[in-house]
Amino acid sequence: MAIIHPRITPPLALQHGGYLLELNLIEMLRMGLPDNFDVFHGLTWSTVHNAMQKFGELDLTVVSPQGQILILEVKAGSVYTQNGLLFKNYQQEKPKDIGQQLGRQHGALRKRLKQAQMDHVEVQSFLVMPDQILQSEGLAYPRERVIDATQMDQFCTLVRTSFAILDSEPNRQLLLNFLSNEFDVVPDVGAMISNIQSSSAHLSNGLATWVPRISQDGNAFIVQATAGSGKTQLALKLLRNAALNKQRALYVCYNRPLADHIQTLAPSHIEVATFHQHCDDYAKQHGHSPDFSNAKVYDELAKIYMADAEKLSPRFDLLVIDESQDFNPEWVDALYQELKDDGRLYVMGDENQRLYDREPFDLAGAVRIECNENFRTPANVVHAINRLNLIEQTIDACSNHQGEAPNFYTHNDQPGSHTAALNDCLHKLWSQGIDPSQVVLVTYRGLDKSKVMHLDYAGGKKIKRPLRDADGNSTWTDGELRVETVNRFKGQCAPVVVFCEIDFEEMNVVNARKLFVGMTRGQLKVELVLSDRAALLLTENFN
Repeated sequence: MAIIHPRITPPLALQHGGYLLELNLIEMLRMGLPDNFDVFHGLTWSTVHNAMQKFGELDLTVVSPQGQILILEVKAGSVYTQNGLLFKNYQQEKPKDIGQQLGRQHGALRKRLKQAQMDHVEVQSFLVMPDQILQSEGLAYPRERVIDATQMDQFCTLVRTSFAILDSEPNRQLLLNFLSNEFDVVPDVGAMISNIQSSSAHLSNGLATWVPRISQDGNAFIVQATAGSGKTQLALKLLRNAALNKQRALYVCYNRPLADHIQTLAPSHIEVATFHQHCDDYAKQHGHSPDFSNAKVYDELAKIYMADAEKLSPRFDLLVIDESQDFNPEWVDALYQELKDDGRLYVMGDENQRLYDREPFDLAGAVRIECNENFRTPANVVHAINRLNLIEQTIDACSNHQGEAPNFYTHNDQPGSHTAALNDCLHKLWSQGIDPSQVVLVTYRGLDKSKVMHLDYAGGKKIKRPLRDADGNSTWTDGELRVETVNRFKGQCAPVVVFCEIDFEEMNVVNARKLFVGMTRGQLKVELVLSDRAALLLTENFN
C-alpha cells in the first residue's frame, strides 16, 4: 500500500461532493499502489512573479520509487468546452480554464524545485475526470494525459506505468521532505556559541562584581576558584578599575598564551607579562642579554630577578597574580616587593589545575575567597568530570548550556590510528556546522612530544601551530585549525575543544588534573581522542 501524506483521519462517510471523490481516489491509490510510492493530497504551493506572491493547490501528487513526480488534477462534476478549451464552473467564482490551471501548477512546481536545487526531478501531470468521457482530444490535452470515467478501473495501473525507468535517481528523501514542508535546518552554531558566551559571561560575573568591593587592613586577597568560575573576568575588572583611577597595575601569570590573551583585553597602559617575561624585562634593564637558544634561559632569568628581590622598588598600586598554583612561593614574595604599602594584591588560582611540581603557599593575614561553581563548561561535561572523580571536590555545573558528555574516539598503538580517530572526530564536527575557527585541538602531550603539533593537516584543515622566535616570543604558522598543549592552554577557553593524544598507564593525580584542565576549556562541546588503555582506565574510574 502507498504511503499517504498527510494521513487521513476523518471518516469518509462524513465528507461530501468533490472532496469525497478526492478521498475515494486517495483510497484507491493507497490500496492500488505498492508501498514504495508516496501520495500527497492538498499540497499548497507558493511562488513569486514580478514581486507578486501567488498561491495554488495541487489536488494529488504521486512520488514514484525513483523520485519522479506525477500531478493529478482532479475535476469532478460537469466540465464544458469553449473555443476548444476545457472549463470548470465553481460557485461564486468565474469559470477556470483547466488547461491554464494545469500549466500554472506545473510551472510553479518546476520553479520551486529549481529554487530548491532539485530541477533535475522529472514532473508530469494527468487530468483526471471521473465523471466525464473525453470523446475527442485536442492540442492542449494529449489523450494519454487524461484519465476519464471509462478508465477509472485502470486508475492505479495508469498512474504506476506512467513513470519511465531512470538511469540516475534524485535524492528521494530530500524530495519527500520538500513536499512535506519539512525544512532542512541546522542550528546556527555561531549564534549558539555567541549566546553561550554571553550567558556564561553574565553568570560568572559574580567574582568580578563583589570581590573588588571587599576591603580589609592588609589589602591582600587569595581567590581559590575552579575553572570557569570567572577569574579572568575578575582580573580584567580589577585592571580596568585601576586604569580608571590612574593607578599603576601589573598582571602576572605563568603561561605566555594567557598573558597574550589578557594583553588584548586589558587597558593598553596596564603591564601584562608572564613571570619569566617580567624577569626578562628586569634583566635587560640591568644590562643582561638572555640567550634564548639556551634551554635553561628562563631559570637563569628568574635567578637574576630573585637575587635582587630585596632591592626592588615598590611601584605598583595593584598586583594581580594569576595561575598562582604554578608559581613558586619565592616568586610571589619577590613580586610582592614591587607593590606599594597601600597597594592591593590579588592572588588567583586553582589547586586542581596545578600541573607542575610546586609547593602550595599561603599569605598571612590575606582574605581567602573560594568558589566551586563552573559557569563556562557545558553542564553534562561537568557532570562527567564529577563522575570520573578527576578532583576531590564536586564542581557545581552552573552553565545554562546542558550540552552533552564528551564522546570517546579511541585508538590503538598502530601507526596512524590516532590520526584516524582524530580525523573521524573532526569530520563529525564539520558535519554539525562547526567551523574550524571555533575549534582548538588541545594535546595532552608537550610541544616537543606531540605528534599532532607536527601534522600539516587534521580533518582536512591546515594546522596552525605555535612557534618561538629567537627572542622567546610566540608566533604562529599559517593555518585554520589551532593546536595547543594542555599546559599552554590553561586559563583560556574555546567554543569547541578536541582534547587529543590522551594516553597514560595509571590514573594518578597529575593525569587526573590534566584531564580536568583540558575538559574545562570548552564552552559548547568537548570531545576526547584517547588511547584504548586510557579509555579503559577512565571507564573504571567512572561511578
